Amino acid sequence: MSDVRPLAREEIPEIAELYRFVDNSDWRIPPAELPAWLERTLFEDPWADPEIPTLVHVDGSGEITGFIASHVRRMRFDQSTIRLAAGGPLIVHPRDRARAVGPRLWRQYLAGPQQLTTTDGASDEMRQIFELIGGQMLHPSSMAWARVFRPFSFVGNRLLHFRPRAKALGARVWPALDSLAAKTGKYFCAPHRSGTSTELLTPGLVLEHLPVVTRSLRLFPAYDEEYLDWLFAELHHNRTWGEPVQRLVRDVNGRVLGWYVYFLLPGHGCQVVHVAARDRHAGDVLDALFGDAVEHGGAGVQGRVEPRLLGALAERGSLFRFSARSLVHSRDPELLAVLAAGQALLTRLEGDWWMAT
Repeated sequence: MSDVRPLAREEIPEIAELYRFVDNSDWRIPPAELPAWLERTLFEDPWADPEIPTLVHVDGSGEITGFIASHVRRMRFDQSTIRLAAGGPLIVHPRDRARAVGPRLWRQYLAGPQQLTTTDGASDEMRQIFELIGGQMLHPSSMAWARVFRPFSFVGNRLLHFRPRAKALGARVWPALDSLAAKTGKYFCAPHRSGTSTELLTPGLVLEHLPVVTRSLRLFPAYDEEYLDWLFAELHHNRTWGEPVQRLVRDVNGRVLGWYVYFLLPGHGCQVVHVAARDRHAGDVLDALFGDAVEHGGAGVQGRVEPRLLGALAERGSLFRFSARSLVHSRDPELLAVLAAGQALLTRLEGDWWMAT
């Protein structure tokens, strides 16, 4: 008889083998590094919670044929600290997909003691499973945005991702075409930074200034120094999206306006994982982010829509498209209302999307 139960640490090699068998895309972790990555993210995270563990499905013969990874975050909701569970990836052996292993794993995971569950890397199959058992799309974060500055590099590198020879040839031509585009259209010019300056964002600076940027919010991360040290180190293990960039933004008088975290990949669209800003200063922080990315060779900047950024993104000519990857579940309707009203700082950094390396 099959069973769903918590993952034991000594079973990491077995789920690593299953992971590689099911998802062997060329941008995933090299096979030799996969067990260490699973060890770090599932057991060495300072906020790893034995009450909300990674779950595995074991078939009648004792073989693990599926698992859902668990990443627990601590959030501040009004005057209380709550637990957010970011679930993913969900991996199921192809021969067991018809046996509803995915729904069984999700159903048991959602039944845990966490007050809020999210996933931000959902496939269409995962979205259907999630919605069937009571979850919903996170609006407006089910929209993706992009601001393009080097259009030929941005589009060319995406189209030729799996054709390295053609991509290398195009890379010789695109810079000249991008330069011409910037001269003939203001849209592609680098943004004006409004006199702001930036410096390296450290765990200490996040903790010092988090109360200011979250002053009007009801839900936001309850960071501590140990967790932020682990988090920033883990960002640098990532090789899928590029080099992590973490910058604090100040105005001309030295006042902190906010900060940003993104992955820089020259010639490509740079992926944003986190933006935090004082009220009415989201635009200044985005301008600093865009300017930094363009200065260091990024072809554009892209990310997930956050309610507090939507207006500033639209004013800066961002392009939007529907992307039903952000899902949420809670038994507390007030928590869901806070998310819908944009009274939360809940970014990709609190989810599981960025952790694929």
